[in-house]
Amino acid sequence: MVLALTDAQRQSLAAVCDCIFQAHGAGLAAEVKSLLPATAPAYQREHIDALVTTKFSDLPGALDALADQFTRSLSKDSVDKIGLVLSLLSTRPGTLVLTGHASTFPELSVEQREAVLQSWRTSRLTLLRQAFRGLSAFTLYVTYNLYDNMILATGYPAYGDEHRFADKSRLRPHHPYQFESIRTQFEVIETDILVVGSGAGGGVVASELAKKGWKVLVVEKGEYIKPEDMAGTQREGFSRLYESAGLMATEDGSMNILAGSGFGGGTTINWCASLRPQHFLREQWAKEHGLPYFLSTEFAQSIEAVCQRMGVSDEHLEHNRPNTMLVDGSKKLGYPIAKIPQNTGGAKHACGFCGFGCVYGEKQGGTVTWLKDAAEHGAKFLVKTTVERLLFASRHCIGALVRDSEDRLALVRARQSVVVSAGTIHSPAVLMRSGLKNPRIGRNLRLHPVVITTGFFDEQIKPWEGAIMTAISSVQENWDGSHHGVKIEVINAFPGGQAASYTPWTSSAEHKRLMAQYGNSMTLISIARDRGSGRIFLDSEQKPRMDYTIDPYDGNSLTRGTIAAAEIHLVNGARRITTTQVDVPDYLPTPGHTYLSDPAWKEWVAKVEKAGTRPNRCAIGSAHQMGSNQMGTKPSSSVVDPRGRVWGTEGLYVADASIFPTASGVNPMITVRRVFLSLFLSLPPRPRHSRFPLARRICPCRTRLRASSTRTLASRARRPSRLVCSLVHLSSPLCSPLLVVVADTPSSSVSHEAVNEVFSSRARTLSARRARKIERERERKRGADSIANQAQERLRREQNSRRRGELDTKGTEGKAGRGI
Repeated sequence: MVLALTDAQRQSLAAVCDCIFQAHGAGLAAEVKSLLPATAPAYQREHIDALVTTKFSDLPGALDALADQFTRSLSKDSVDKIGLVLSLLSTRPGTLVLTGHASTFPELSVEQREAVLQSWRTSRLTLLRQAFRGLSAFTLYVTYNLYDNMILATGYPAYGDEHRFADKSRLRPHHPYQFESIRTQFEVIETDILVVGSGAGGGVVASELAKKGWKVLVVEKGEYIKPEDMAGTQREGFSRLYESAGLMATEDGSMNILAGSGFGGGTTINWCASLRPQHFLREQWAKEHGLPYFLSTEFAQSIEAVCQRMGVSDEHLEHNRPNTMLVDGSKKLGYPIAKIPQNTGGAKHACGFCGFGCVYGEKQGGTVTWLKDAAEHGAKFLVKTTVERLLFASRHCIGALVRDSEDRLALVRARQSVVVSAGTIHSPAVLMRSGLKNPRIGRNLRLHPVVITTGFFDEQIKPWEGAIMTAISSVQENWDGSHHGVKIEVINAFPGGQAASYTPWTSSAEHKRLMAQYGNSMTLISIARDRGSGRIFLDSEQKPRMDYTIDPYDGNSLTRGTIAAAEIHLVNGARRITTTQVDVPDYLPTPGHTYLSDPAWKEWVAKVEKAGTRPNRCAIGSAHQMGSNQMGTKPSSSVVDPRGRVWGTEGLYVADASIFPTASGVNPMITVRRVFLSLFLSLPPRPRHSRFPLARRICPCRTRLRASSTRTLASRARRPSRLVCSLVHLSSPLCSPLLVVVADTPSSSVSHEAVNEVFSSRARTLSARRARKIERERERKRGADSIANQAQERLRREQNSRRRGELDTKGTEGKAGRGI
């Protein structure tokens, strides 16, 4: 999907963006420079003039980059709405309706346009708030994500970790992965186990099964970047290792989602935090959801196995300045504070850029641990390859149709099982695209919603330096006894997120003042264990989208977290405290301030409580997704059974955070790995005596496949003008035909709809064949019945004739005896 802007729409978009990010004069540039501390880096001072005097459309290719980001981040319906708003702003009637001005929006002065956007920001109309939120966030995200001169003006090192090569002994060699490829269109690839996705769950599954001798193929839609080839920058990290280039929005635009999309999944870009699932969570899943496994010794033992393999420890931690301030502020307030264990192999890891991939190779993500183990035991990998749909023989999942980045299709035939580990967003999408009808698929989506509170200080903090997240406060974790509260942590620092979400936009000039002081800021997040839920659905292009609106209960929890985080900033001496609530002004302590007892503070806290946390009136984010393929004991209330098998199928499993019955309340990586380490450890080793190891389990009637070669069938399909389907039938008449090959067509003409039509056509053909066969059987039976009836009728007539003849003979003899 490409957003093709008309000239009128392009002018409207430029008018909006140039208002959000305006060009100002030398006077503001001098003022901004005066705000910089003496220790500000020289490269920042050199770029302040560019920051202040540049407007958005002056940046090379900015409008096209923004249009591209819209299409990456939003559904087609949402993109169409943006196009509609831009079209309306290019006309006088449309501008009058949306702004109250009789001229077109581009004809208004920049001051008038800024006043319009400020009114949209606090409007009572949801549509206008959504328009402001979307246009401002995307504009600022593109500005501070793609343009180095704007990034350098904030003091942030645009080219990555400045200490990267200071100690070359930290640079760990990567495992020499070998990747498979689709060599020809409609190639058939055979394996025992197909694993869809290479994240926390998929890596563990691939490793454990490969160790047991099973032939494993891992299909990953993202790419692999070697640590030495990683730039460690926002621009490369988001574009190559994240969904939607780092900015994925829910359908109503109220939340921005960070989700990994690369080899290793979220383990490649997480922030090293490795928290164990708490006991109350395990107890809830066991008792309320009927899953006693989570209180079992088996699950407990897997905890230590996972942590040992990843080198999880907190003994080596060294807090950076923001985490030190979180610890100090919590202690001053009497708030509980604890360390966050890190998965860095027991080594100190002072890297603030791990969110863009670990350039040192120290972080024990999937590519360093379980995927490496899988590769060493013979597992194979396909990257930059998407699963279009799963294939079934009756109830048994026997493989998948996949498509690579060059649009080549292939059929992966899995003789034993298929394990879907594509993540909470994509796993339900794979199941839905494959025709599974369980209405619970995609439901129960939990996102751990996050709100932001930022403090600005006189000292230079450089929040991007040092370990990202090493301290945690649980002061509001259980505020009402339900364990659905919030935790307070430090966030990964990068200017794109700071500009788009962390620092509220009130005007262009004020925005540029605050971004120039980014090095003096410290941002805390309040992350909720959400009680409310949303859903994953497929849009018109068969892509997964999220429908999630913050639940009022969770909004209350997040508001309490906002206040607690603001108190930490206050006692640490912040000179300015900002929230992302549009109805709450920034708090600026005055001389003689008495901290928590100050009347001005109490008045400001009352405003925070009144404003609350509501959709599109407060910036909300998420970096954890779970629950969309819920595990349970009944197919009516869940998607998978207690062993991870999809209800109503055979040989199909889900192995990622989407199976969680509720939100985990902690970073889900460790929980995911523990669950599937213990589940798949119970699978037996691969038998060596059979070409088809467990063929009897493939077929519903427990018979083997015929020895027909799928490659031979594939070689018969040589007509490039259309799709050609070949069938391999199971040997029992009780089984359904098995579609194993779809070949051979130019990739440009193959669409999802075309493949679906082929499958539907074959199903209709088979149904018609069965109907004709049944009718022939009926005709034959009717014919046989007719012949039998005729024979019986002839026999009856003959018998009657003989009987009448016998009676006539007896009558004649009787008359003769009497002398008649």
